[in-house]
Amino acid sequence: MLCLSLVVMRCQPLRRALVSLKKNHQKFTHKVLKIQLLAFKLHNWAFEFFLILIW
Repeated sequence: MLCLSLVVMRCQPLRRALVSLKKNHQKFTHKVLKIQLLAFKLHNWAFEFFLILIW
C-alpha cells in the first residue's frame, strides 16, 4: 500500500506538468490558427487588389 501511495505521489507532479503542457499547446494551436486565418485573409485581399490594379 505504501508503494502505491509513493507511485501516486510521484505521478502527481508529472500529471500536473502534462495538463499544463496540454493547455499551453491548445493556446498555441489556437494562436497559430488565428495567424494562419489572418495571413489567408491578407493574401486574398492583396490578390484582389492586384487584380483590380491589372484590370
